[in-house]
Amino acid sequence: MAHTVDSISIRGLRKAHLSQLAFYIEWHMHECSYYGPKDQFDKRHKDLEEFAVRLLAIVDDEDARTPIVRKGKT
Repeated sequence: MAHTVDSISIRGLRKAHLSQLAFYIEWHMHECSYYGPKDQFDKRHKDLEEFAVRLLAIVDDEDARTPIVRKGKT
């Protein structure tokens, strides 16, 4: 079954998760490997780099908080 994704919740992720995700994106940029058509990969990568910048802005903001999610609660 195909899924359409137009947004993904970050519920349950903490600032440390966002920092690690941003690091993965940055690390891949320096790794210089890609898959699929290079022009499409480069466009996705540029989008992800911009996302990483936004993530790091959250991580670096001392006032930023992520919601506490209790087990069994949605």
